[in-house]
Amino acid sequence: MKKPIISLIVALSLGVALLATSLAAPAPFSVKIRAEIPFDFMVGKKRLPKGEYLIESLNDSGTLTIRHAKKGKAVTFNTIRQKPTDSNKSKLVFNRYGDQYFLARIWDPSTETILKLNKSKTEKRIAKLAKKEENPDEVPVGDK
Repeated sequence: MKKPIISLIVALSLGVALLATSLAAPAPFSVKIRAEIPFDFMVGKKRLPKGEYLIESLNDSGTLTIRHAKKGKAVTFNTIRQKPTDSNKSKLVFNRYGDQYFLARIWDPSTETILKLNKSKTEKRIAKLAKKEENPDEVPVGDK
């Protein structure tokens, strides 16, 4: 009699643990944005030339890739889900220090989330040298 009760308790415990894990996991998302960026910019340590770019998710953990549409150069980077957005348009937000631009946030209506990039060491150094508040420039984008 004890064995069936213990087996039932173990099975219920595993079921509850699996349910809690699936509820705690972030909802899967898929980012796919095409953007014309009119200036050279940085993603992490990588400098990318102006041009048309494709931004796509690689997995559900927030890892994205940005690829030049014609040259094929790509950079992979991690993002943090910052907060929900009610915007129905995709948008890239860049931090600008003088004539240098750093990709900072991605607004994507398909994920209903603003994805934030951490500041790289390079951006932090340049921001400190600029000795001023960051000046974000918004670049609206849309699927082409």
